[in-house]
Amino acid sequence: MAAARLVLVALLPILLAACGSLTSGQGSPTATPLPGTVYDPPLQVSNFTLTSDTGQPLSLSDLRGKAVVLFFGYTHCTDVCPTTMADFKRVKVALGDDAARVAFVFISVDGARDTPDVLAAYVHAFDLQFIGLTGDGATVSAVAKDYGVFFQRVDTSSPDYEVEHTSTTFVVDPEGRLRIVFPYQTDPAIIAQRIQALLRGTL
Repeated sequence: MAAARLVLVALLPILLAACGSLTSGQGSPTATPLPGTVYDPPLQVSNFTLTSDTGQPLSLSDLRGKAVVLFFGYTHCTDVCPTTMADFKRVKVALGDDAARVAFVFISVDGARDTPDVLAAYVHAFDLQFIGLTGDGATVSAVAKDYGVFFQRVDTSSPDYEVEHTSTTFVVDPEGRLRIVFPYQTDPAIIAQRIQALLRGTL
């Protein structure tokens, strides 16, 4: 019995290492799983058309060939949205030359206040190439539902109302399929790393 216990103790680190390599998905017994959910196979999402910050219609399919980083928010948001947009800028910088193959898109869940001009001023304060999209409540709700996004106005009697909303970041692949979902405040370096793997076909 004692000998059996010694053998088990000796094998335990090996067994734990094997479990770690299976759960991490990184091919290393000591690797820590990266944050975010990778869909494999990818999830099909519907094409949509909203009004861009230029005042012209823009469809998801117009961005085909690029990875699309999506976030649902609103310009009057005081914390989550500006933090996420600042992180998007850091992601873009971390991507280096690969940034030319990525579109960063901010979809407003507050179409009543977020006109194209308002969106343009907001998103371009972070980066001139960032894209803002807006639309009526029903259209945006249909798009949000496809991504499992929740949003709801709070105290609509006030002109300074807030909007509760999901703070997740979504990455759509160049073929228009949902591939990665990141929780709020994921390290921009990790997001960039995952996007580069997606672009290289090594995700």
